[in-house]
Amino acid sequence: MKDVTISPLSRLLIPVKNIDLFRNTLPFLEMAARIMKEDLERIDLLHVVGGSFLTEHLNNIDIRAGHVLSSEVMQRLRDRHHQELVRPLLADIQALLDSSKVTLRGKIRVEDGDPVKKLCSVCEDEHYSTLVVSRRKKDEGSEMDTVVSGVLHHYLNASVYVIGENGFPAGRSPAARIMIGVDGSQASHRAVREAALLLSRAASEVEEVALVNVRDPSCFFDDSGTNCQEASETGFNCIRDAERVLVEAGVDAAKIVPMLLFGRPGETLTTYASSFDATICFIGRRDRSNIARVLLGSVCGDMINHCRKTTLALVS
Repeated sequence: MKDVTISPLSRLLIPVKNIDLFRNTLPFLEMAARIMKEDLERIDLLHVVGGSFLTEHLNNIDIRAGHVLSSEVMQRLRDRHHQELVRPLLADIQALLDSSKVTLRGKIRVEDGDPVKKLCSVCEDEHYSTLVVSRRKKDEGSEMDTVVSGVLHHYLNASVYVIGENGFPAGRSPAARIMIGVDGSQASHRAVREAALLLSRAASEVEEVALVNVRDPSCFFDDSGTNCQEASETGFNCIRDAERVLVEAGVDAAKIVPMLLFGRPGETLTTYASSFDATICFIGRRDRSNIARVLLGSVCGDMINHCRKTTLALVS
């Protein structure tokens, strides 16, 4: 498929599973509508009906007896699912949107199919810039966590914003405390540029911006490799480059906090995000060839697994 250039934060797709998860997402949508204004082209909501409407019926039949669901029964179960669950959910979401500060009229659509495959295909085929997914608390469990995991194991041109399990703090803008992981890579540069767009447009709502570079601590123990001074200089160069991008975009330099840390990148960034009380953490996603490796045991993977309370922006 031919790549299409889409401006960041201009076309948003939000999968909806239940009203509570959508409430967690709403402050981000309100901020996007507020700061992007006419540059925000679309906010669309997508509910995917998988096979869940069959569960109750299948639990009450003996598959060993050779019972097969007829197309008529399937359609009846599906219609009941729409009537009892889908329509009330979409009505509640529409009411919440109508009472919100999201001025752009969003489209609410219902599709059938595998949630992960359908979500990814819609996102790519219709060229959304941003996919916004929300997840429940870990101990509650949720189909949406399965969807989040599935989506993140697919390559998407869209940036993926994973809303933290607690949503956003009441009375505080999602742009209030932004942390950006920087390492000098192209993926990192893309994350910095997208963060710069958000921060410059939400300038009055920003409290602090942390630019964090994490270095390998082996320099403290291995004299044969890069020494710690060289490692530190490399890290500070990454931070300075990122700071230059932010300032040129209009971010107040006085609000930027440079932070050089030593440790395992994923764990260290997760710990710092918590201590910094970040509202959004920006991290760059790697390209298609590296995506499986990146999401299994790498920086993105560590943060997805352990930084559950904070919203993550995984920028493509």
